[in-house]
Amino acid sequence: MSTNVRGPLLAILLVLVTGLLLAGQTSQTPPTSAPAPAGAMGAHMGGSPEAHLQMLSEKLNLTDDQKAKLKPILQDEAQQLKAVRDDASLSPEQKHAKMKAIHESLHDQINGVLTPEQQAKWKQMKQEGMEKHKGMKENEMDHH
Repeated sequence: MSTNVRGPLLAILLVLVTGLLLAGQTSQTPPTSAPAPAGAMGAHMGGSPEAHLQMLSEKLNLTDDQKAKLKPILQDEAQQLKAVRDDASLSPEQKHAKMKAIHESLHDQINGVLTPEQQAKWKQMKQEGMEKHKGMKENEMDHH
């Protein structure tokens, strides 16, 4: 695979993996709105910033101080992603590039709040999610 394809592919995988992680966490709660269409980049991580924070809190055992620091970061990210999705002047490639940059910034900010142990677990969670998604994508490709 050429390197100019690998970067965007990883960004898509990261978005979808995080969504998969959240979907597993939020599936016990009743949906508060209609689900987004399958494959829509607009279904950012499968839920609200609050659901994302809840998942991170449970998986990483966040302190109240860490939750307080992460909540505005996650809310800001959701607003930025919505603005990108709603910007009809951007091509799909431009939207993808902007969303990738937003996610990279988010992950840097999250790491800044976490302890070294939590950072290691967060990195492992992202890696496991990407591997799970990669397997799902390969199965999907086999059926086409």
